[in-house]
Amino acid sequence: MRKNTRTLRLAAAAMTLILAMTALVGCSAVVSDPVVAKVGDVEIKYSTFYNAFSTYAQYGIIDTSDAVTAQEGRDMIMDMLVDSVVPMAQAKAEGITLTDEEAEEAKAEAVAMMESYLTSYMDDTIEDEAEREAAAIKGFDAAYKAANLKYADLLVQMENEYLDNAMGNKLLEAVYAEIAEPSEEDIQARYDEELAADVEAYTANPSQYYNDGMYYGYYGNLRPLQAPEGLYYVKHILIKNAELADEEDKDRDYKALAQEVMDKVNAGEDFEALIKEYNEDPGMESNPDGYVIGADFTGVYDEPFQKAAAELKKEGDVSGMVEGTNGIHIIKRYGDVSTEPVALDEVKEEIKELVLDEKKSELYSAKVAEWKEGLDVVTYDKRVQYVGVNQ
Repeated sequence: MRKNTRTLRLAAAAMTLILAMTALVGCSAVVSDPVVAKVGDVEIKYSTFYNAFSTYAQYGIIDTSDAVTAQEGRDMIMDMLVDSVVPMAQAKAEGITLTDEEAEEAKAEAVAMMESYLTSYMDDTIEDEAEREAAAIKGFDAAYKAANLKYADLLVQMENEYLDNAMGNKLLEAVYAEIAEPSEEDIQARYDEELAADVEAYTANPSQYYNDGMYYGYYGNLRPLQAPEGLYYVKHILIKNAELADEEDKDRDYKALAQEVMDKVNAGEDFEALIKEYNEDPGMESNPDGYVIGADFTGVYDEPFQKAAAELKKEGDVSGMVEGTNGIHIIKRYGDVSTEPVALDEVKEEIKELVLDEKKSELYSAKVAEWKEGLDVVTYDKRVQYVGVNQ
């Protein structure tokens, strides 16, 4: 039986996202920025290491509570960063170059990334776009003055990093071109394995069906293939409490408004129409069928909401007013979640991409190991030995 791998794919995607977020995190804490590792001609700076470590620690991936786990975290970050630049170093060693178009595209991506950091410094009262951007850059430079960082210097650094990354990706694309497309038999076999894994996983833990559906909504990849028995949809009308209400609604009597809506529900008014008129949960728009509920779900929804929704025994049942963390809910049970498996034809492309991605991942790991053997890899571990101490 193939192990259900969505949790592992989620962890990998989360790690990739976290690493991408480290570019400026914690920069103010890094004044000196020595090289902490070299892979061929590619350098890894202290700031990159520090920011990656700090972000992983913030998300609980690294435990800094004692010296042993902190050291394990430092080792993990160093290995991860070294491996991440191996394709770039190998591309340089092989003399791979970018076309003018490829170089311009890489620089444009770097500029877009740096401009995203200016958003919080933009003054919308400045009408002229050039003047507004210049003022934002001044604000950025002032914010990072203690770290001796300037926007213009960081932009050059970011452009160089994106150019290096583009060369590494160009090398990898040539390597990946050797991967054969999965056959129809391969796709069918993988579908059967994933379907069996879903049935096993969701029978043991029905709330994983919800979690995997959320994962698919955020990251794509492969949707849940078969729901377990006993799940159903609910929709609700949320009236936010004073703490979470929009500014203009903070002084209203939200309980009185919720009672007004409850009275309309009890009078038989159309629930869908009342959702459109009163509901303050934007999540309902992205869940047109409603939220998936299971009696055994744990840690999925706000507890009062979950408990009240689980007590609705048949389609059409409506709760009373349910006070939760976000405000007052009025919940209605809708139809059951289908337990029919998703047909192969509906997910064939997803299965195909999943198989190809895994083949790429396997080949990537093998190539990185191979390339590292031929590259000079030097790590200066003493330069990061205090990262994570008292963090």
